[in-house]
Amino acid sequence: MLTSFFGKSSPVNFLLLSIFIVVVRTVQAILFFKGSFGWTPAFVLLGHILASVFAMLLLDFIIRKNALTQSHTLGIFVFCCWMLCLPVLESWQMAVAQLFILLALRRIFSLSSDKKDEKKILDATLWILLASYFYFWSILFFGALYLAISNKNQKPFRYFFIPIVGALGMLLLATAFFFIKENSMQWMSRWPEHISLNYTPYASSKMIGFIAFLLALFSWAVTFRLSNLGEVARKVKGNYLLVVYLGIMGLFATLFSEVKSTVEWLFFIIPAAVIIAGYLEKKGERWFKELLLWLIMAMPIISLFLR
Repeated sequence: MLTSFFGKSSPVNFLLLSIFIVVVRTVQAILFFKGSFGWTPAFVLLGHILASVFAMLLLDFIIRKNALTQSHTLGIFVFCCWMLCLPVLESWQMAVAQLFILLALRRIFSLSSDKKDEKKILDATLWILLASYFYFWSILFFGALYLAISNKNQKPFRYFFIPIVGALGMLLLATAFFFIKENSMQWMSRWPEHISLNYTPYASSKMIGFIAFLLALFSWAVTFRLSNLGEVARKVKGNYLLVVYLGIMGLFATLFSEVKSTVEWLFFIIPAAVIIAGYLEKKGERWFKELLLWLIMAMPIISLFLR
């Protein structure tokens, strides 16, 4: 049922996923604010719902525009379900950073075409830097930008300096802004985050099952993806491998988080959803795919009752 329904692209799919987001986010807000609703919680809830729906639509645009999968909505289905498993209401900064990363990825993947390359590189640079203001380790996605530049057939040497120039420009603007606002340069010391290796928050019953299932499925799908590399057309091979690299960078950006609130997994589920959707679209046992999709859909619902 789910395999055939989300195995094709239809406006109804987006509507149903949006309704699913509204329902789950509303229940999460009721539990988070302990039923004491007012104008502020209502605006917070509305902001998170809009951000979640926009992230879904933006990821679908990236997938469709760059042919990262076939024409279906399996990718955004997996993405929405996993996004709803995370306590985003506890950290709006992570949600904002995720949106900026998605906007950066939109430009990074579009580098496979040879149009307005300098503008795309600069745009991606600025989006990643803005994301890093809200979550410092978003800066690791610069690696994906440089990999996309390296994958181009024609890559003038100046392309590799555009991110550096863009970063310097943003640094000067940020320095001027904070100097006017705070009359100090202390923002530079607050910006970088330390790497924390304390994974105790992941030991809760709510998160340990989610993380184990996510990493196991991701590892299986990546292995399948790399084993089929020889069947991929040379034209799309760059973006095909770029998704795998993004998965690795997303995992590091998650594990490096100074505060392990579990919301940082927002960065990993972006490429993970694309890779797993690519696995699900291949030929295989239909009952297994159907069971897998039902399990993925059940995860945000089950997470509402776990602590």
